[in-house]
Amino acid sequence: MKVLDLDMDYFMERVATDVSFEILDRLPEDEYGGSVWTAQRVRNFLEKNLGLSKQKKLPGRVVTGHNESLYFWEDLISKNKLTIPFEVIHVDSHADLGCGCTSSNFLQDKILTLPLETRHRIRDYEFNGKIVGITIGDYLLWGIAYRMFSAITYCANPKGEANDYCWDTLKDFHEELIWKKPVSNFIQLTFNKDMELPQYDSTEAYKKKYLDGAIREPEVELKIIPTIEDVKYNGDFDFVTLAQSPNYTPASADFIIDIFKEYIIEV
Repeated sequence: MKVLDLDMDYFMERVATDVSFEILDRLPEDEYGGSVWTAQRVRNFLEKNLGLSKQKKLPGRVVTGHNESLYFWEDLISKNKLTIPFEVIHVDSHADLGCGCTSSNFLQDKILTLPLETRHRIRDYEFNGKIVGITIGDYLLWGIAYRMFSAITYCANPKGEANDYCWDTLKDFHEELIWKKPVSNFIQLTFNKDMELPQYDSTEAYKKKYLDGAIREPEVELKIIPTIEDVKYNGDFDFVTLAQSPNYTPASADFIIDIFKEYIIEV
């Protein structure tokens, strides 16, 4: 099965970065309002690039924070409407794969040691004396640890960074360079009970020793599409979501929600 996972900040010419997840204030209009796509451009993308149709509406939902997409999928799974593993088409200005978050180390050092049925009950962890939960910046990485996904295609905003993922989650720590064309890689979480997860500047010998003794999770294909013209789908999605992401969008972008609702049956 395949789900479409949209973020409203994709439809912007200027990408916000380093915004605290705890801040819910909208982006300032004087800085970001003029960068929002026109209504016609949004419609063209939904119909011509994604293949959505008003005549063939898809079941979907509008969420506020993007991590709510994960909870929506879990609800569908519990109702036997969505089967795992499924493919995610992630159209966003951010990968939401843990870059800038602290969950990558926790997920690989702790959660991978647990049985799969136990992992799904874990929603938070302690970091520097604080309890940290699933966030809008790492919910897809949690889904990988839950073994929910067979593949992720990250359709990145060409005005942003397309390589905002954690290098230590990539298979064999191998990173494909991204220019202006689609690239494919694999995410494979690992755990080595005898060694700490390597740092970016760890020696190649240390990385190899870690991987040689590591338990490896199933591979999840990661395809990155950094251009708009290479986003080509025919609307064959089983479910669709749109995240408002209020701290990454100005209020003037909310008209996109109304446009999106023209293409879905809300569930």
